[in-house]
Amino acid sequence: MPRTSSHPKEENFNFRVSADLKAAFKAAAEAADRPAAQVIRDFMRAYVEEQQKPEPGYDAWFRAQVQAAIDDPRPSIPHDQVMADVKARLQARIAKAAGRAR
Repeated sequence: MPRTSSHPKEENFNFRVSADLKAAFKAAAEAADRPAAQVIRDFMRAYVEEQQKPEPGYDAWFRAQVQAAIDDPRPSIPHDQVMADVKARLQARIAKAAGRAR
């Protein structure tokens, strides 16, 4: 029987998993209405993308940003104070938005 898929199979990838894991994975894929093989391919693509090294320019830029922050002569702001300030700003915006919604 000829393949009807628009994505021809290029390679096989065989590996062993426990029967329980296989059954649970297949059930989860079916519950999401997705073929298990497609979910595995998506995981593989995401993993490869995650492992890619950033562009060399990005690393240099990021290191320079960190060093600039370390060298900044201004006093540091304690974490708790920053979080309290952010919480107050968020609460003010929420209150303002709630006032407009009425």
